[in-house]
Amino acid sequence: MNLPIKVRLCSLLAILILSAGILCACSSPAQPPTPSPEPGDDAATVVEVVYFHRSQRCAGCHYAEDATRYTIETYFRDEVASGKVVFKVLDVQDKANVAIVEKYGAYTSSLFINEVRDGIDHIEEVTGIWFLLGNDEAFVNLVKGEIEKHL
Repeated sequence: MNLPIKVRLCSLLAILILSAGILCACSSPAQPPTPSPEPGDDAATVVEVVYFHRSQRCAGCHYAEDATRYTIETYFRDEVASGKVVFKVLDVQDKANVAIVEKYGAYTSSLFINEVRDGIDHIEEVTGIWFLLGNDEAFVNLVKGEIEKHL
């Protein structure tokens, strides 16, 4: 192989590795799910839907926030008005959010649903959203289903 072809291949490989690193920096690793409440448990007092992001945001991070907001405003308007569902968007790097970031164990862009029953937090991370970026219907259905599961 001659030198210019080797240089091009190495450059292409470096670009692919850097691109993968950037994409991975905006997603969070899968964590084991929190057990769902057993049938017959009391209904949730409040369902908090919390979207965390970093200060520097990529298109996927903006999409996740916008699609989550759309889902809540479209399907849970009454629950938001009554205080049954609360939606928060927080920067994990903002020092003012340290306590809530620690409470949820967030460190990068991530979506959590916290079912607060009898004053006890039942926090679950929704990791599947990262596989559905750009697929509006599937993304909305996943978030909608996760919220309904906790109501």
